[in-house]
Amino acid sequence: MKPKSSGLAPDVFIKQIENGNIPTVVCIVGEEPYYRDLVRRTLLDAIFTDTPTDSRDISVFEEKTDMKKLDTLINTYPFFSGRTVIFITDKELLNLKAEAEGKKPKTGGKGKAKEKTKETSLSKQEQFQNLLGDVPDFCTVILQAEKMDGRQKFTKFLQKETVFVDCSPVDSRYLPSWLARQAEQRGGHLDRGAVQRIQEYLATVDNPPLQLLAAEVEKIAVYAGDRKNWTAADVDMLFSALPEIGVFALNNAITAKNTVLALQLLAEEQKKNTYLPLLAAKLLTHLRSILMVKEGERLGRSASQIAAESHKAPFLISMWQKEGTKFTEARLRNGIQALDTLVEEISLGGRQYDRLEEIIAVLCAKKVVKRECSV
Repeated sequence: MKPKSSGLAPDVFIKQIENGNIPTVVCIVGEEPYYRDLVRRTLLDAIFTDTPTDSRDISVFEEKTDMKKLDTLINTYPFFSGRTVIFITDKELLNLKAEAEGKKPKTGGKGKAKEKTKETSLSKQEQFQNLLGDVPDFCTVILQAEKMDGRQKFTKFLQKETVFVDCSPVDSRYLPSWLARQAEQRGGHLDRGAVQRIQEYLATVDNPPLQLLAAEVEKIAVYAGDRKNWTAADVDMLFSALPEIGVFALNNAITAKNTVLALQLLAEEQKKNTYLPLLAAKLLTHLRSILMVKEGERLGRSASQIAAESHKAPFLISMWQKEGTKFTEARLRNGIQALDTLVEEISLGGRQYDRLEEIIAVLCAKKVVKRECSV
């Protein structure tokens, strides 16, 4: 289970911005690029209103931030734009190494030198924190990072004293509501079958690729035109950009015991130079899901109990339950063990795709063969 977020959800922040509440310091933090881009874009649009993107005056600090220059920018009233906007992604400044935190540069001297060294005795991040604690109303400082160390005093300061927007990936359990909002924003509706088909595609993915998904939903909106109810057929027709589509088809072929189709699809993945460890990992996830359901059934658990314990959608449990009827637990375990070994030995080189072909052929075999035990 993920820890509770200490920041604002992107949707909540966007509503605040739409109500005209422009903060002086905003921290956009998280590993989900879709939300980071959406939050940043919405904030800048609210600040600059009708100013075209290429005419916006934004000071950017990507590395080696000059604190004196930053101090001057923050505290100098903008005569033309009406608001100073500063964008900071300096990794060294935002994510100071834990062992370096709190270290002060060595200083010395007496009298006048003492006044000079008072300011320089602060670490760069402490100087930065002091600046962020007193940003004037005519300025907005935007910080953006994929990760920040929650143990740092600086991060704790940002979480408490600034608008901290948590752009963490969306858990697959919350994908249906996210998809519903995406469709609604485009004036349409994804029916239950369409949502389930997308979930099937992403069954092996813990954190759905939201940027790609948003682009695919946009394609459906354009394709459907005035038709506002979008179906699984629309998803099958247009969801081509998701890298999971090829693996989904391969998993389907394996569970259907269609050896010829499975090997054809594997050959296509090889032509696309699909990263073999990632491909094997997704196949492993699917097989483990089927095995999890079979084991749960053997232990007397109902489908609803398995769904609750695994935090997976009930229809996915039903799908894996149906697929599991075509495999023995022994065959699934042997296939999983063979794939695990393949992943461990990939760095050794050799005929790795040929080995994967053999593993898939044994999984697809309609009858248990002696060879199965040595996969």
